[in-house]
Amino acid sequence: MTGRPETRLLRRATAVIAAQVAAAVAATVVLVSVLAFSLTIRAEHRAEERTVRVQTLAAGADLIGTEGVLLLRRAPDGAVTASGGTPPAVVRMDVTRLRPGRGNATVGGRHFEAYAVDGADGSRTVGLLDVTAREESGERLIGSLLVAGLIGIVAAASVGAVLGRRAVRPLARALSLQRRFVADASHELRTPLAVLHTRAQLLQRRLNRDVDTARVRADVAELVADTHALGEVVDDLLLSAELSHRPTGGVAVDAAGLAREVAASVEPHAGAQHVTLRTDIGAGPLDVTGVRSSLRRALAALVDNALGHVSAGGTVTVSVGRADDRVCLAVVDDGVGLDPARATHLLARFARGEDPGDRPGRRFGLGLALVQEVVVAHGGQLRIDGSPGHGARFTMVLPAAPVPAGPAAAAGE
Repeated sequence: MTGRPETRLLRRATAVIAAQVAAAVAATVVLVSVLAFSLTIRAEHRAEERTVRVQTLAAGADLIGTEGVLLLRRAPDGAVTASGGTPPAVVRMDVTRLRPGRGNATVGGRHFEAYAVDGADGSRTVGLLDVTAREESGERLIGSLLVAGLIGIVAAASVGAVLGRRAVRPLARALSLQRRFVADASHELRTPLAVLHTRAQLLQRRLNRDVDTARVRADVAELVADTHALGEVVDDLLLSAELSHRPTGGVAVDAAGLAREVAASVEPHAGAQHVTLRTDIGAGPLDVTGVRSSLRRALAALVDNALGHVSAGGTVTVSVGRADDRVCLAVVDDGVGLDPARATHLLARFARGEDPGDRPGRRFGLGLALVQEVVVAHGGQLRIDGSPGHGARFTMVLPAAPVPAGPAAAAGE
């Protein structure tokens, strides 16, 4: 169950919701913290600057400082006087290195907000306010905000994960019901369609033998073709539903043998259309890991698609080769070609080409959309190349199966 694509998508949606909630909370916490911290620090700086400036400008001859401001005065002759309680290290500082006005000073590991005033007689008065405690408090505040932010982000991610699971739970139920409906409908329709197709074939044989009415025979032939096309659509739906919950592992599949088998089964149909069907098998190990029935169905769909766009006398080539650690199964035709710009449209379910020469009775099944699902389910890629009037090339690029290390490994298998 854990390997289903929809389960992985739902888990990814839950993770995205949790991440978005955590990112929103983180952005809010950072914005509020930065704003609050900036406003607080700015207010404290302004208050400190105002206090130092006022005390320095008001300093008298006695240099009595208040509000924690230390005052120094350097006379023109170099003599320094200080207010009471000024530490010796501060008294010895070189006040000439401070520029007039506001500044900062560091003395003995302490940080000071400074303000210098030059007197008319050549003296200089400096006021100093110790801001070491405030800076240490700011650093502690930053650390606390970081810790609180991380805790908040983790809590927000947890809440986001819970909310995400609740949000996608209805979607998970809807996807499960949809998958079950497709599988149940396909299984229920297969048997009556098979019976209908068989009865139509019997009726066709009896009419061919007992009735000589061309119109009736044509109508019955169309009935057989329609039931066959409808059966193919149901088979495609069933395979598409099964691909969603099939195990991701598989067995080694010989891509070369698969190509020969598909070509041999389609050869009579190609001959009836007067189209040459060829195979081109390359050298080297050509095994891939996967589900053989799914890969055969996908390759047959590509060949069927090519035959539908090649006129009588044309050629369809099924080639298999290896490129590094990839095996390429390509179906190349020399038919009407395609516009590369419409490649995405061709991969849509129930898409149909716009070629007016498309063969009559061509079914409206899942077609290339199913091939895409099969290839992606096997960890590969479907490449589409071509140009209008110059044919087309559809390539299934699949991971190559691991090559046994030696005879011992081969014997162990």
